[in-house]
Formats: sequence, C-alpha cells, structure tokens
Amino acid sequence: MSVAHYTANSLAEFVDLVCKTKAPLRKDGSRFNEIPLFRGHADNSYQLIPAIARPIESFSSDNLIHEERNLIEMAKFKLPDVFREDMQPLELLALLQHYGVPTRLLDVTENALVALYFACCSKNNDNDSDGEVIVFKSNELEVANYPIINAIADSYRFATSSQTFHDFYHNLMCQPYFAEQKHSKGTRFESLDDAAKWLYKVFSEPHFVYAPIRSQRQRAQQGRYLVFSNFFIPSPFNDSTGAPESNWIFREEIEPINKGNDSIILARITIPNASKLQILFDLESFGISKEVLFCDDIGTVCSSITNSYQRKARYMFNPLP
Repeated sequence: MSVAHYTANSLAEFVDLVCKTKAPLRKDGSRFNEIPLFRGHADNSYQLIPAIARPIESFSSDNLIHEERNLIEMAKFKLPDVFREDMQPLELLALLQHYGVPTRLLDVTENALVALYFACCSKNNDNDSDGEVIVFKSNELEVANYPIINAIADSYRFATSSQTFHDFYHNLMCQPYFAEQKHSKGTRFESLDDAAKWLYKVFSEPHFVYAPIRSQRQRAQQGRYLVFSNFFIPSPFNDSTGAPESNWIFREEIEPINKGNDSIILARITIPNASKLQILFDLESFGISKEVLFCDDIGTVCSSITNSYQRKARYMFNPLP
C-alpha cells in the first residue's frame, strides 16, 4: 500500500493535513493506542537512514560497524565524564546523537510543528529544495522489550560475521541490561532456532524509542528516536542434515526506510521552498523558533537577540507605509 503524499503551502494547510492524517489512528484502550510521530527535513530527497549509515566516500558499507566502534570508543576515551561507562547503550547513543556524533539513531518528534520547523530550515541558504515532513504511526501499547533495544544499540560490540549465532546469543544474554529478563518467558527459548526467529524479527525492523532527557533542547524538541539494526540474516542450510545451522550472518549495511510504502509511515507532506520563509515567520507566533528549540545553545540565543535588534533597527529607518 503506497503512502499518501500531500503538499502544504502554509502553516494552516499543514495543520489541516496533520489533523486529517491522524484521524484514522486506532485507539481502543486495549490492543491499540496509535499516535503520530513526525520527522522534518529541508530536502525532500533525503533518505530515512541514520547518520552512521549515510555514504561517505572514504568508507564502504562493509566496515560500518568498525567505524561505529571507533566513534563511540573515541568519545568515551576523550570525554569519560560525559560518555560514561555506566550508561545504558541506548542512553549513550542518544547523548552522542545530541552532540552531533553519527549514530544508528534517527531523530523524530512528538510535535508536528517542530518537524515543520526543521522541514523549513535549510543549512545552506542557497538550498532551493522543497522540504518534507514524514508522519509516522506508533502503537504506544506495544511497549518495546527494552533490553533487546539496548542490544541493538550495543550491537557494535558483539555483532560480527565471525561469531556463530550461539556465541552472539550467549553474549547478548550475559549483558547487564538482560539481568532481570533473561529467565523470563519472553527471552527463554527451547532451541536456538526459536531464539533466532525472535531475534530475526526484532532486528529486521526499526523501533521507536525513548531515551533519558538530559538537556533543555531535548525537552523543547519533544524528541524520540528511531533505532536501526544491521542486517541480521540466517546462513544457508546445512548440506548434510538439511537443518538450519546456528551460524547467522551479521551484515554491515543498515537499510533506509522506504518512504513510498513502509507500513509505519502514514503520510509525506511536501513543503515547497517558496513557502518556507513565511511558514517560519508564522511558526514564531506559536513558540516554534530556533531560540526555543535550541534554548541550551548560548550562541543561538544571543544570535536571536541580535537578529531581533537588527529587525527593529531596519523598521526604524525603513518604516512600513
């Protein structure tokens, strides 16, 4: 089923489209409590893929986990008081993401207007691309298995193609974040094949997650994350017995989400480049501005004060008729 695609030329049109898009979401208090989540980017050709997996000329996709390890361990080595060893893996990735280090997380927000702001803000003033807001759906009653989400965030440490599945599964269950659940029904399996099927399902799709709020910026942007997994695929069948082997293959690639037909996407809303400045101006009336969304950045707040002064000065010397 293809994803609905709309265009919003104004703030009012955008709000109307968001209300229209989220209206069919199911809420029965039992199985479903579907809510919308949003992501905005200034170029509608942007792929839904985390920064660690975006192509870099000097790196090929077959050493992604190696480079991820280097980034994380270097940050922990240089700033041990910030990126502490006692942090949960997801918490660590969220903090790295906050400071601009490439991770396997993709930022999303609960606030549609925050997403619209980012869809209208081009990093390069010469960028004449149309922006885009992606509207996702998430079922709040499907509480993610938090230990396995931490395992995905932590997979650079033990997801290597040289390991057998038995080694990987054993390492997984030995991690401290599995301490409370490793004997529970949800993570206890009669065979490695059953465990493999469970892990394959978990690792084969992205997950919406929370992370601890450690800054005013995170709170202002009402942020959440999509956490992406590496490919996790079974090895060929054992030629002698015909039974699945316990060797599973961890591939380095992280796949983007298909914006055209993925089931977690409700709609794509294009923001024409010609409409961006007016929308940004209108968003300020609803408390959505760079100063508010980056309120913990002293330079940004001071720049906003200066810009306000300059606008006032321009009006004094060139009053409107």
